Amino acid sequence: MFKLKNNNPASHFRNRLLGPGLVYLGLTSFTAFLLVSVWNRFVDNPTVTSLESSVFPVTRVPYPGVSFCNLNKISKKRAASLADYIVEKTGEKREKVMGYIRFLGFLYDADYNVGSKRHIEEFQGILDGLKLKIKDLMRSLMTPCEEFLQICLWGGVEVNCSTIVHMRLTFEGYCCTFNYIKNASDLWEEHRHPAKLAPAHGTPGMKDGLSVTINNDPDDYFYTTLSSSGVNVHVFIPTDYPDKSSGNLMESLADIGSENFIEVIPTTVRAMKEVMNYNVVKRNCLFEVEQITQFGVYSQSDCFVDCRVRSMMTLCECIPFTIPFTDDSTVCTLLDLPCLSKYQRKWTALVPDHVDAYTFKEQEDGLFCTETCYLSCEATLYEITTSSVRLFDSAGNYTSIHIFYGNRFHSLYQQDVVHYWFDILSSVGGIFGIVMGLSILSIVEGVIYMIKLVVAKW
Repeated sequence: MFKLKNNNPASHFRNRLLGPGLVYLGLTSFTAFLLVSVWNRFVDNPTVTSLESSVFPVTRVPYPGVSFCNLNKISKKRAASLADYIVEKTGEKREKVMGYIRFLGFLYDADYNVGSKRHIEEFQGILDGLKLKIKDLMRSLMTPCEEFLQICLWGGVEVNCSTIVHMRLTFEGYCCTFNYIKNASDLWEEHRHPAKLAPAHGTPGMKDGLSVTINNDPDDYFYTTLSSSGVNVHVFIPTDYPDKSSGNLMESLADIGSENFIEVIPTTVRAMKEVMNYNVVKRNCLFEVEQITQFGVYSQSDCFVDCRVRSMMTLCECIPFTIPFTDDSTVCTLLDLPCLSKYQRKWTALVPDHVDAYTFKEQEDGLFCTETCYLSCEATLYEITTSSVRLFDSAGNYTSIHIFYGNRFHSLYQQDVVHYWFDILSSVGGIFGIVMGLSILSIVEGVIYMIKLVVAKW
């Protein structure tokens, strides 16, 4: 048997290139796969949040806003004064008017009984006839902060309570607030107490925090939203409207005749300015200058409140008096109670941006915001731990509350981009170097070699 020999030079050349060519083709494909994977991972998650410091001083972040909310929403003494005025102007029976005034408390919790429909409508007609506005009435029926707060200490120094605590609107209505600087159209309060430009800062230690002594008057209770007595304390971001269902607010109930210790534990999140260069959907947060709310600068909590307000205006064509930027023409009255009661549950439950089939039925009655309310890129959040002891019987109806930083330091988290341009260049160079053995030096050597070939031919 004879073996045929292929003497074709072109065929020999192709056979010699076939093996290395397939190898380089495979390596090139693998390199392209790695590059695409790295790039997609970077594009999908361009930012990362990591612990920057666990010993960041609490003195470098704002002290939280604090509100002291009387559980007695209508003072019996002030209700009696209002009743006397109405009786004088209308000639109605005093007992009847006192019963009608209790209807105003329904505006706090949207409580409504269809059996009281006729009486509610009659009372609202009386208020309209006397030109009594809901906002003014609700504030006048609250116990003033000057009577509610007896002693105030800030930073270990006793101060006049009226200089640091003011009556402002929260989700619970009018409360005595400290370090709340939101520029809301809380008109009565803003004219008397202009908002500060910056919140106060505190120092660690119970003696250096905020301490107040509250004088409760159980005999003056006329309408409460809870089957209890005492004070509800809110701790919140000082630049946010204090709203429970929107998040970023902690609360603690302080009973009459108790001493309460509320330790504040802050957590700060900051973002590098380079984060702003990426799409908000990818970084999943907003800087306060990128979007505004009805309250001014952006925060997630205020964004949720905006969403709720739009829903209220659509469904009931009014806004409850507890939200501060309402004017007299849009404030809900007693006639709006049926609508408020109908949708109350909807406005206290927020539907998340991503709803799955398993939880959809539970969330179908919740509030769905058409505009995504992203987290704030930079914020200080506050958590609290509470404890309390009973005061001696001789303390009477007083409640003592201490709000303080228990630790000198707290955690600081920083959001930064995952890869800067030089990191990406390094990753790409590493892939080329490991898989194909290429580097910038290899490219330079290749260019020099080609130049030498061209020069040699000439």
